[in-house]
Amino acid sequence: MSWDVVMFGSISVPERSREEWLTAPINRDEFPWLDEVGGVDVPLETPEALLAFLADAALAPHQFFDVAADSSLVTVQGYLSEEPWRDVCQALVLLFASAGAFGGHGELTVFGYQGIRFGERVTLANGQVSYRQLSLDELGEVERSKTFSCLNARIHQRFDTLVGRPEAPTDARRATWIVHPFTGRRVRAQHEQP
Repeated sequence: MSWDVVMFGSISVPERSREEWLTAPINRDEFPWLDEVGGVDVPLETPEALLAFLADAALAPHQFFDVAADSSLVTVQGYLSEEPWRDVCQALVLLFASAGAFGGHGELTVFGYQGIRFGERVTLANGQVSYRQLSLDELGEVERSKTFSCLNARIHQRFDTLVGRPEAPTDARRATWIVHPFTGRRVRAQHEQP
């Protein structure tokens, strides 16, 4: 059975440390929990190389994986199926974890979207990096979060665009609930007039 993953988060690295962080070799031994993440090992040694690798991720038309970096902030939003996720997960988690030693702070949340229910979180705070699996209560919090709702809407909009379905109306009086043919979730759709 295949499954999908939604991920979101950001890390902020002080501007004075950014160049050093991007070019510093990563010591994987500092992150003994990395084996729990799974996926394909990437033989890249710097955050700069990881960013370039992540920017070139191969995706199916319905998927998205946005990694944006500016002067002091890296943000991630994505929706991937199992195989592309396994290809990028080690690189993404290493990118986040590597920022801890350079004053980075932030969080990456990974959530099993369809086919499997799981959640993982990498947190950077006070020079420390932690990895943990989310509890059932925390999974519910993720599903109720505004960020997840926005990503969920983006996923549905992407599928609707691919199948040529018009966007859901903002006027609830002209809308009806349907079961989305790809995700199996109930969504609002334009009410068809006979």
